[in-house]
Amino acid sequence: MRKKKNDSKADSGVKTFIDVDMTSAADIESQPISWLWPSFLPIGTVSILFGEGGEGKSFMTIALAAAVSKGLPLPGADVATIPPSDVIIINAENPWPMVIRPRLDMLGADCSRIHRINDGGNRLTLTDERIEAAIRKYNVRLTIIDPIQSHLPSSMSMGRAESVRPMLTHLENVAERTQSSILLVGHVTKGNGKAQHRGLGSIDIINSVPTVMYLGRADGLPRDVRAVAQGKNNLAEMAVAQTFRLNKTDGFQWIGESDVTPDDILGFNAKKSKEAMSKVDEAADFLMDLLSDVDSVAATEVIELADEAGISKRTLLRAKDSAGVTSKRVDGHWIWSL
Repeated sequence: MRKKKNDSKADSGVKTFIDVDMTSAADIESQPISWLWPSFLPIGTVSILFGEGGEGKSFMTIALAAAVSKGLPLPGADVATIPPSDVIIINAENPWPMVIRPRLDMLGADCSRIHRINDGGNRLTLTDERIEAAIRKYNVRLTIIDPIQSHLPSSMSMGRAESVRPMLTHLENVAERTQSSILLVGHVTKGNGKAQHRGLGSIDIINSVPTVMYLGRADGLPRDVRAVAQGKNNLAEMAVAQTFRLNKTDGFQWIGESDVTPDDILGFNAKKSKEAMSKVDEAADFLMDLLSDVDSVAATEVIELADEAGISKRTLLRAKDSAGVTSKRVDGHWIWSL
């Protein structure tokens, strides 16, 4: 029998030479770490801010943008680290004319230095080349992308490490090449657990960046005060938490340092969620007691009686479905029944 010819170079003993591009450590120049916001936002890399919805994440990032545009010191710093600089805000949750521009005006921003990227119907993603092009066009020092999940490529998932790592590596390279600070904004998951496990998506999101912050309320803080606490810092000592006040009367105002930790913030959120569910259960019991012996009750009357019992309209509406309450319009009025 004739032997099959084997053309494999490996089998013939011939090894292919691979030219590997390498750099000696002696040829790499050491550089100090530059900060946009000392200990919070390094220049030339990516940072992440996590928090629950409605707690003021977008407002705070707009306050950062306003300060950078004017060359003002950021909280905890005596002087600004950079002169007045340009900023890009990529925000998928708030409209510019009705929310972002009014907030910038209220915060005294130099709006000529703050930009958005017009996507022309072609949604911006974290790997979009237009982001780096825009940063270079205006020599941008701060780029805010809010929220992460709204800017994922359609083929990628926040829950998979094989999706997260390439995206964040790409952004890290963009930040390093342009010497810009890129701040990603994300939501946290519900429930309990340590801060490092509560960011929405794969744990690799937190593992892939050098600095991570958490924003929210905590026990001991007034109702209208939020804290920004650092949960990870690979470049310096952990920053001291900063607080700000946010209400309709005073708007946005930085207050000062705090000893609040990320676990304090997330623990407060978990407790708040549990208390809210307890109130919903209480409201559901109220509805079943009220409606069990009657055919129906006018919705306005139910709301008034609930208010007298200390149950808010919002909680009552949340409990309506779980209690099996239906509503229908009769003679121009809404009535509720089991």
